[in-house]
Amino acid sequence: MTLAGFLGAAWLFLDSRAPAAPPAPAPSPSVVAYNSDGLSDTYDGFHVEALSLPGGRGPGTVSLQVTGPTADFQIVHTKPMHMYVLRDDLSGYQHLHPTLADGAWTAPVTITDGGAYRVYIEFTPVGRPTTADPTVLGVPFVIPGDTSMIPVPAPSADASSGEYTVRRLDGTRDLTSGTQTALQFQVLRDGEPAVLEPYLGAFAHLSNFEVRTQALMHLHPLPSSSTGQLAFHAAFAERGDKRMFLQFVAGGELHEVAFTVFTT
Repeated sequence: MTLAGFLGAAWLFLDSRAPAAPPAPAPSPSVVAYNSDGLSDTYDGFHVEALSLPGGRGPGTVSLQVTGPTADFQIVHTKPMHMYVLRDDLSGYQHLHPTLADGAWTAPVTITDGGAYRVYIEFTPVGRPTTADPTVLGVPFVIPGDTSMIPVPAPSADASSGEYTVRRLDGTRDLTSGTQTALQFQVLRDGEPAVLEPYLGAFAHLSNFEVRTQALMHLHPLPSSSTGQLAFHAAFAERGDKRMFLQFVAGGELHEVAFTVFTT
């Protein structure tokens, strides 16, 4: 046997006794993660499809169909579903309450200007603890034509609606993301604490939107008296600007104010 043949036979002998290399792991299937913040039309097995969306300025209709594991939603804050509309410059906020008929959730809406909008829906399926987070889905729509965009206002400690002033008790202090944070407000009338009336099962509602993404988180105040002081606890996942819309009833009327808050 030649030297080359001998070496070749030796290599085959050694190779036949070497442990086989482990097979390469199969590539992981692509996984799409959805957040329950209104930026997706699908979450946790539920899907929302637009049947009718506004196509121009003025009065219109939002009509949506929701499919998923159940069609039964709990009554949360006196409604089975809450709906919100917002333009991508964080203006034009509306809090609506659709009604269900023939499988469609429908609400009237009035759009005053053009631009890119999103409609959000929030609901809690039957069987889920009422203390758990609701499911929040959303779909976009566009109103064509010339549009007057509105810059997001700078942080301010006060905001007014009619005779009422809402004061953020920590002024314009930055909040810290990633930890439980307390937001406290005082509603005043003529410099004195205002008497608040229940609105949708609470003394106030606070809708928080991330300015960068428009992700929604809806908050309710901790139990308190009706003497105008409101406290909300939340954990903000991202740093950056938030635009918050606070709604309350006083003097028999619904009032709305907005605050810009920054989290570090």
